[in-house]
Amino acid sequence: MKAKEYKRVLAIVLSVGMLTAQPVSALAADTGLVNTGRQEAGQEAGTKPEDTEQPEEVRQAAAVDGSEKMVDISEEVLKMLEDGTVYQDEETKFLYDSKTGQKVDPVTGERVDEEKPEEKPGGDETDKPGDNKPAKPGDNTQDKPGDDAEDGKDDGNKEENGGTSGNENMGDNQSGGSQNGSDQENGDTQKPSDSDVTGGEEGAEASKPEDAQEAPAAQENTTNQALIAGQQIIKLPEMEKDFRFWTVARRYAFAKAKLSVREEMKDDARAVGSLNTNGLLYVLQEEDDGWLYVESGTVRGFVKADEVHRGDDAQKLLTKYQDRAKKKAERTKTEYTGIETVVTVAKELVPQSENAAFLHTHSTVNRTVVDKKYALTSIGLLNVREGKDTNTRIVGTLKAESLCYVLADENEEWVYIESGDVRGFVNKKYLKTGKEVDKTVEEKGEESFPTASEIIEPEKNKACYYTLTSVKSGVPGSSVRESVIEFASQFIGNPYVWGGTSLTDGADCSGFVQSIYKEYGYTLPRVAEDQAQYGTKIAVEDAQPGDLIFYAKNGYIHHVVIYAGNGKTVEAMGSDYGIVQGNLDTSEAVWAVKVLDDSIGGGYAGSLGVVNATDNMYGEYLGDYQLTYYCSCEICCDVETGITATGTPVVEGQTIAVDPSVIPYGTQVIIGGHVFTAEDCGGAVKGNHIDIYVNDHERALSMGVNQADVYLVK
Repeated sequence: MKAKEYKRVLAIVLSVGMLTAQPVSALAADTGLVNTGRQEAGQEAGTKPEDTEQPEEVRQAAAVDGSEKMVDISEEVLKMLEDGTVYQDEETKFLYDSKTGQKVDPVTGERVDEEKPEEKPGGDETDKPGDNKPAKPGDNTQDKPGDDAEDGKDDGNKEENGGTSGNENMGDNQSGGSQNGSDQENGDTQKPSDSDVTGGEEGAEASKPEDAQEAPAAQENTTNQALIAGQQIIKLPEMEKDFRFWTVARRYAFAKAKLSVREEMKDDARAVGSLNTNGLLYVLQEEDDGWLYVESGTVRGFVKADEVHRGDDAQKLLTKYQDRAKKKAERTKTEYTGIETVVTVAKELVPQSENAAFLHTHSTVNRTVVDKKYALTSIGLLNVREGKDTNTRIVGTLKAESLCYVLADENEEWVYIESGDVRGFVNKKYLKTGKEVDKTVEEKGEESFPTASEIIEPEKNKACYYTLTSVKSGVPGSSVRESVIEFASQFIGNPYVWGGTSLTDGADCSGFVQSIYKEYGYTLPRVAEDQAQYGTKIAVEDAQPGDLIFYAKNGYIHHVVIYAGNGKTVEAMGSDYGIVQGNLDTSEAVWAVKVLDDSIGGGYAGSLGVVNATDNMYGEYLGDYQLTYYCSCEICCDVETGITATGTPVVEGQTIAVDPSVIPYGTQVIIGGHVFTAEDCGGAVKGNHIDIYVNDHERALSMGVNQADVYLVK
């Protein structure tokens, strides 16, 4: 029964008073009249009228004793139907186990060995998670995952379908969206009041038969549980967070008046530092409700955004302090190293070990990677301690001839070292250092020496952050993920347009997702149903920021959101709402898909001179590029020089600043045989120009300007 006909029947029944209060309530629940803010495309067509007008029918099912006669479903089995562990085939009237596909006795609930003869709901065994890997920039493959000409399925890339070709025009060309199963996007999240909009509901009804022909497996799903049962959901391993810090480019701010740096994002939170008027701080991260996470001197914590000068106002102060610092350097005949010599920084009120905000993020504007200073142990067993005393706690041990790196206090009795993930103090007299040690390590290779055995985890080791430096950088897998959420969030408030893919003029749910990921080098299918089969399927509870989560109703995928973490989403919700930050709807979320490659941003870091690209990694030739070099110091990264940050962590041997209109963020390229990742940008970096990050300013200057051929990584 068509949706509008159904409503007319309902109106007639109500007018003659034949419908009691209870059926009205049941009808409202089943048809979406009680809704949380989304109206699925094809929802009313997918919910059969007899399910609501004659609820007593679901109380009977076909017997499994061979007679196939209809018998009453017991209360126990009814509960199984309600919680989705069992579902009923509308054609045969048999009950089936949602996971195993076995027949279920409608009276006893027992599973019968005989399985459903048809294919399991959603089950195409050839569609394994990971089969459809995200396309990276440079892939020349024409066929997209899920494209099959024999199925008569449109590839979702034609302009009239709102695909990846002509994306920016789709906001104006509305009619084309329905060509590619876009009825699933029609009012994905609209309230029922939107269903009367001309063309919306009718468009969904008109194209539903075509969708049913395109995806026969989906037709068999009568519940979300049945849909999930037909998928192969991957359980992700728990990821260990790197305790090390990484360096980010400097974003300057100055105090408007004397202020307190807070331990929490509350006005009455404990002050961990104080800063005078025009005092310097660096913005490390923008938080919710107008708070900023900042660093000033040794103080790290939160301030209100309206308490500081940023942007043009900050640039004026920066220029003034730069002039003052340069004059001071000339007067004292010293090298100009930045404005820190003439500007005040925050005074520490709470030691970093007692400051709960200190590790809010592991980013810093300070240098985090230092040159390796080798040391080998000279005794059989050497304790690594939490302090400069034998009475302090032992955090790890070093066997004879173990390798460690001296990070601080090399001229003192107790030196601060790192070996593996163990960091702490050892007595210098038990270490061998110098040219002979350097030669031995270089000849044998670092990997041939044992490292410290851990006793206390880094997070519980009070000596772990005695210095923020290390011999390697902490590179979080979340760096690209955070960038995706930040990028997507800037379009909040823009309109929802059915069939659209324009981030500014309007997009539907899957068009929005497709366009966001395109900016990071991933080519996703056009509609939510196809996107749900793309990448690696994972459980909803395992989703991380930047993963996609799919909603279903009655066994049909109808909506997709970008998960933002903490139960929040960024999504094109519906024509009444547009692009919004929403809350995760766990009642309809069926699974998540991991599209982002977490190895991007950390897989190839290392010395700039190391050739780590193999012959089969070379993809498309991008051209001859001008190469310059920069570090994260004030001289390189102020607004005046044109180098600004996107907030992405920078790592030597990995990070390059690019013109994102030429090389999209996340793209991996090969320069001189070394693999780099596009993670930064700058006003002076335009066209065929790449700025390569290094850890210190002297090297950035000494490496000068040169040219090189640049290739995409396949």
